[in-house]
Amino acid sequence: MKNNRLEKATKLSFLGLAILPLLRENINSILIIICALLTLIYNIQSKEKNKVKKEIILITTLPFWMFLLHELLSFDLNLERMLLHLPFLILPLIFAYKPKYITSEFKKKSLNIFQISVVLQSVVYMVLFLKNNSLNKLFYVRNNIPFFREFVSENYLFEIHPTYFSSYLLISFTVSAFLLIKNRKRVVHFINLFISTFFIFLLSSKMVVLTLALTIVFIAIYLMVHIKIKHKLLFLLAGLIVLSVIIYPAKNVIGSRIQEVKTEFNKPIVGDYYNSTNTRIAILKCSMILLKEVPFFGYGDQLQSQLNNCYKKNNESDFYLKHTFNTHNYYINLVTYGGWVFLLLFLGYLFYLYKQINYSVLGLFLFFQFLTINLTENYFSRHFGIVLFTYLISIFIFLEKREPAQ
Repeated sequence: MKNNRLEKATKLSFLGLAILPLLRENINSILIIICALLTLIYNIQSKEKNKVKKEIILITTLPFWMFLLHELLSFDLNLERMLLHLPFLILPLIFAYKPKYITSEFKKKSLNIFQISVVLQSVVYMVLFLKNNSLNKLFYVRNNIPFFREFVSENYLFEIHPTYFSSYLLISFTVSAFLLIKNRKRVVHFINLFISTFFIFLLSSKMVVLTLALTIVFIAIYLMVHIKIKHKLLFLLAGLIVLSVIIYPAKNVIGSRIQEVKTEFNKPIVGDYYNSTNTRIAILKCSMILLKEVPFFGYGDQLQSQLNNCYKKNNESDFYLKHTFNTHNYYINLVTYGGWVFLLLFLGYLFYLYKQINYSVLGLFLFFQFLTINLTENYFSRHFGIVLFTYLISIFIFLEKREPAQ
């Protein structure tokens, strides 16, 4: 009886990891801890010999060890940073030592639950918005910032950067696109494609919109090669319908973001005059300055103060005191934080992950989406980014059902 209760609880805990889009950071952390404890109890009771190679466990948890070693060698010992990067260790271990009844079927169930969670969260956002605003404000733009994006950022139950929720929508979109290709629940996934695309444009995170466009292009190329002509026409028609229905009403939101890039690209930050475009340019300039002078172990805990000093020196504004502006490029962040060796280790980690998941076209699509977003965001410097990435990668590595690429 006890083993039966443990099995049910453990299965629920593994599926519970997929409701990340609905949770605060602390609640999500508690669910991860519960899942880890149940997995540990199972392994102690069953005394099963783990069949996963130690090499896989070591390398899939490498980012945590990188940050821990850096903290020790540089004598920074920042506990908050170590707790932030703990999912890089815990989630792969949970899946590497998963009970035998956590089978490859949990991959499909987990992805479905994740998609449902994203839709539910999107509905909550919309209900809250319409409760406080009229429908005609849905596509309103204020100071080149979509009003819906601004409202969601400031008025929800917990703070989540629009880019992170947009990435949830992007993942959900990609999963539905591939399940459509496999002829699974076409109506349901077509509706989800519409919902995901609609909210991506409403939130209008530029890099996610660009990644979505690249995803659509590469999926189209994949379809041209791998499916029958009648299915190609069906997907082409579906794609045109989804984009036309969404892009037309959202043209002001999209247009304002594009227009800002055109008009503000070369305008310096002066006083209170700054926006997402010229701020990004200032960040990039200072990141490149620090990159040229980076010490062997990087700047470590002093990285943000070094950036702030650079902002102060090169701009006639105290914009950097009103918000924290990191490097907004995770690869540059790795070098400036930990040095060039730090980046090389991480790239080796990414290459190993690629080799482990290249049996799955869907897995590779999701993997490269993360890598693309990291070009303009420190995506793995926040809880939601680290957890989503390590969770999905762990699913594809440790819950794999090796099949020919599809």
